[in-house]
Amino acid sequence: MRALPLIALVCCLVAGPVAANAHQARETTVYEPGNGVTAPVLVKEAKPQYTADAMRARVEGTVTLECVVQADGAIGEVRVAKALHPGLDQEAIKAVKQWRFEPGLKDGKPVAVRVTLEISFTLRDKPPQPLFPVPPLAPGDAGGKGQKETPRVFKPGNGVTAPTVVKQVKPQYTPDAKEAKVEGVVGLECVVEATGSVGDVTVTRSLDEGLDQEAIKAVKQWRFKPGTKDGKAVPVLVTLEMTFTLR
Repeated sequence: MRALPLIALVCCLVAGPVAANAHQARETTVYEPGNGVTAPVLVKEAKPQYTADAMRARVEGTVTLECVVQADGAIGEVRVAKALHPGLDQEAIKAVKQWRFEPGLKDGKPVAVRVTLEISFTLRDKPPQPLFPVPPLAPGDAGGKGQKETPRVFKPGNGVTAPTVVKQVKPQYTPDAKEAKVEGVVGLECVVEATGSVGDVTVTRSLDEGLDQEAIKAVKQWRFKPGTKDGKAVPVLVTLEMTFTLR
């Protein structure tokens, strides 16, 4: 059985600067995204590993971390906001400490920004079948006679910038899932078109048939500032996670 931890990046949209802590307040102001402060953009991630104890106990769930992305794009202080398992909590911290970001900006200058990260740990025999397969990421593939040539889809990095969310729509619970008290994460792989709209969507982590469809329906309404290559907007493949929680 392979352990496939999945990662979601969630930025808390709370206005105004806050102090990192009493000791650091005199040195560095830590901001929250919004009100002229842009959110950091992930450019390098490291996957967390399952511990042997957690795997034997079949522990699954999410570790929520509150982190400061420093002005140089590195991760500073990390706090566990929602624990899952002592070993997995530490593995999540260890992985996130290796992440790198394009730092958030205020007035055009890099600043320290506080973000919330969710690290999901899931044990799975095999990945779920995609509901909406993404076309092959290769240029010039017409996909068969009489079809238009498939435009090349890029991935962030190596001169390709990641798309930035400018409009989000939250998914809705289905009555059946609410009655069954289903909670968890739907993982999606999406193509953000050069226009900023969402094209093909693949479910990479299924939660519930109805909630999978609600996640797709919601993300199809998202809008992005498109990714670019050589200064031109291009289609870019991104990974998103929709978290369903009953409160």
